[in-house]
Amino acid sequence: MLELQEVSLKLGSKTVIRQVSLQAQPGELCVILGPNGAGKSTLLQLMSGYRHPDDGQVCLAGKPLSGQSAASLALQRAVVEQHPVLPAGWRVSELIATGAYQARAMVSDSAWQQALALSDTGMLLERTLGSLSGGEAQRVHLARALLQLLVSSSPESYLLLDEATSALDFAIADAMVVRLHHIAGSLGIGIVAVMHDLNLALRHADRVLLLRDGCAVACGKTAEVMHKQQLEAIYGVALAELTSPDAQVRAFVPHTGS
Repeated sequence: MLELQEVSLKLGSKTVIRQVSLQAQPGELCVILGPNGAGKSTLLQLMSGYRHPDDGQVCLAGKPLSGQSAASLALQRAVVEQHPVLPAGWRVSELIATGAYQARAMVSDSAWQQALALSDTGMLLERTLGSLSGGEAQRVHLARALLQLLVSSSPESYLLLDEATSALDFAIADAMVVRLHHIAGSLGIGIVAVMHDLNLALRHADRVLLLRDGCAVACGKTAEVMHKQQLEAIYGVALAELTSPDAQVRAFVPHTGS
């Protein structure tokens, strides 16, 4: 389990995260939602070990992150940042291969092929990073992160994603989140993803954390947490809730009235 235990964080004189608790489980897709400035990316940095809380603690497999080296953490969790670095002149295959660096082992063909298939990047290998679209670059970094976890011998592993669908059109974004949910379930990887799209989370997340002004407003199973009144209060906008005739599909859209 990757767990936040009442963590708080100050940046300068401002408290940006206030006593937030969260349990991310292996095999689940957990989505962090909230308006701009809610603290979503900062919370993900705490979960990755990039930042350390002022109060509370973050634990991975029962051990505090603060007591673990960067090398040890790299074997247990992989991170795809919102604006990942694309080294000039590199090919896609070279960047993906860096995912296996920390394991210091030969990459099996099966791990390589699995990372490519799950990220849909096999056709991009010979491309230079500078030639990629934003969406393609996100998929390449996803492949790199997946390879990092696939070659690790850690009994628990977690994939942390900061707005991994932000550069994708709605159809490709939906397919990406379907793929992430499949990765979590089939490989037993715990995935925590920061998103802005309410409906992607509503359709595919197992668990949702709603964040506002650095505080956890609600956390739990998606259907229980994502209801109209609560979302309206968090985002400060009227919403219309749409349901398909068979009641199998729900969606939220802003509703300004007439």
